[in-house]
Amino acid sequence: MHKILKSTFLLLLIGVFAFQCNIVSAKSKRKPKWVTNRPIDGNYYIGIGKSSKTQADYIQSAKNTALADMISEISVNISSNSILYKFEDNSGYKEKYEATIKTSVKDHIQDYEIVASWENKDEYWVYYRLSKAEYKRLKREKLEKAKSLSKDFYEKAKLYEKEYDINNALIFYIKSFDAIINHLGEDLSVFTFDGRIYLDNAVFQSIQDIFSRMRFVSEKESYELKALSSGNEQVIFKAKLRTDLETENLSNIPIVFSFPNIDTLSEQVVTIDNGKAECTIAGAVPKGRTHILRAELNVDNYFGPDSNDNLLKNLLLERGTKPFGNTNIVVKELFAYLESQEILFGTESSLNKLTQVFKNELSENFFSFTNDLEKADVRVKINTEIIKGTKLDKHNLHTAFLNCNISIKNLETDLVIFTDGFDNLKGIKSGSFESASMDAIIKAENKIRNIIVPNIRKLKL
Repeated sequence: MHKILKSTFLLLLIGVFAFQCNIVSAKSKRKPKWVTNRPIDGNYYIGIGKSSKTQADYIQSAKNTALADMISEISVNISSNSILYKFEDNSGYKEKYEATIKTSVKDHIQDYEIVASWENKDEYWVYYRLSKAEYKRLKREKLEKAKSLSKDFYEKAKLYEKEYDINNALIFYIKSFDAIINHLGEDLSVFTFDGRIYLDNAVFQSIQDIFSRMRFVSEKESYELKALSSGNEQVIFKAKLRTDLETENLSNIPIVFSFPNIDTLSEQVVTIDNGKAECTIAGAVPKGRTHILRAELNVDNYFGPDSNDNLLKNLLLERGTKPFGNTNIVVKELFAYLESQEILFGTESSLNKLTQVFKNELSENFFSFTNDLEKADVRVKINTEIIKGTKLDKHNLHTAFLNCNISIKNLETDLVIFTDGFDNLKGIKSGSFESASMDAIIKAENKIRNIIVPNIRKLKL
């Protein structure tokens, strides 16, 4: 009896070992059938991968290939009720979504198993499979969880919308959409207090409806301001929502103020309790002509600044514009008296190249210059000095260093309201010190245009 049990135990060990040899990589000259003929099994998704042993990490490479092969068998079926069908005609969102799902399945599948592996001196092969029934069960489970969470966010958004808390309504609508983003091709129908809905379509339509009813209304059709003046009247917009009975003022709404023709000038604000939002940059536009000031919903506040690939954002912006409103801004000039001195290599220069650049920039944006100090609102001083550096004989390179100081005084208050400048700005050129000085001047011009003038925009006289 003891010998029989011992023999049986040995046979079991041999059987287990043989099975494991089939699972664990084993060198063999004869290729197994699954290498030469791809298996077909209606109960499983199959993935076969191979790699050359010339690769450093050939085992992992084969596994990745097998996994990708298995995923390629999983079809992506887009429900006819999906929001993606509304846009497939001209946007390609359906195709983009299908491609995205294919790449994201890898991160979501689980419980796949390695059936076998095989290798010879040149190649390594691996065989994966995934139970279709288990995959569908897990997929169904994840879908139900996503729908439940999305529905909860959606119903909260509806309650906020009824209370005219549009900021929170938009936040929760977007949360509702994000909860189902990995399931847009599937059946997203649920029952809510409004009856049966398809979550993706319902969220999109709800946000689009808010956008269509939201307005940003200026208190005046146009404003006449004085450049950089602290005495200007406030430029006010109100965020409003059209309802069946009246128009509601909306608080806590993020707004971006901008000028369509001036890319570098914008401001982000949030409306206060009465729906008001003040624009403080209106007086910083170039003087002497009419500018359009736009107030529009700051959608980046909801989707994030790096959201160019956000599906919901792109769908909304493609089918309609963001809520916005316009007004006209006319800025009158200030009068400025200019004093300048430029020293080039120890001698006063009459060319005044840097002074002229600075004067042109100020004339374009803020000031009209006058030779009558009595008529001036401000006095502008610019002092520059360029000194010789060194000469490198080997390459005939010359260096020069530019120092610049700029100040603006409010003549009414006799206070210096602005000072800026730079020291030891290096110019380097071959040929002469004059060429090096021109290089320094060009660099100084860029600093004036890109740094100093934008800082002057922030002044309030």
